[in-house]
Amino acid sequence: MMVLILSGCNIANHGSFTSKTYQAPADIESLVELGPVFGTSCQTQFLYLLPIDESVSTLLAVNNAKQKIKGTVVLTDMIIDDTLSIQFGYSEQCIIVHATAFGLASKR
Repeated sequence: MMVLILSGCNIANHGSFTSKTYQAPADIESLVELGPVFGTSCQTQFLYLLPIDESVSTLLAVNNAKQKIKGTVVLTDMIIDDTLSIQFGYSEQCIIVHATAFGLASKR
């Protein structure tokens, strides 16, 4: 009975991920498109129940995407996906973020 109860648990931390909802027009004018980015946050569960890594988190996936291109200030056109892969003896749950990075133009 306890196995059935535990197998229904989802320890993902989807939570709120929006750190900024407004950008002043003067701030937006100085930003340039840096390119597409993606970020992930994954957790493996041994025997489908015992977590090995930290819990999956939307905020971690967003922060991971922001770090892909140096100078990223904001992400736009964000798509957030949740996957669950079940293999023999373990499972892996991931949150994947795809977005467009905007930041300050680099001076050369």
